[in-house]
Amino acid sequence: MAIVLIAITLVIARTVGKTRLRALPDESRGRYARMWPGVEARFIDEPATAVQEADKVAVMILSERGANLTDEQRMPEDLRRARSTTRRDQGRRDTEAMRLAMVHYKAIVEDAVGSSRRAPEAGQREMA
Repeated sequence: MAIVLIAITLVIARTVGKTRLRALPDESRGRYARMWPGVEARFIDEPATAVQEADKVAVMILSERGANLTDEQRMPEDLRRARSTTRRDQGRRDTEAMRLAMVHYKAIVEDAVGSSRRAPEAGQREMA
């Protein structure tokens, strides 16, 4: 019986500890939606710079949405994974690791501004 109570308490504590993110105001959503394609496009020629910019954009979005960015355990999962991926890369500048980080950053942006699942324009490649 005590084990069940402990398990229930842990589940409740984890649920309460998760912060619900606020929706972005329309103006902010539009600003980030316009900003993100430039970050993605930069990845082609300057992947390391694009990853740094993506982190900054993600942090701005998550801060505005009220996310906990100081406690890694309570940090949004996609931000934690993106940073973990780049940390594991340890400065090797592995393009695949950076691409994977960009996938996580893109998930943060799409969650905040809405998915941009439109077909790429002629001559454009779809990014991760």
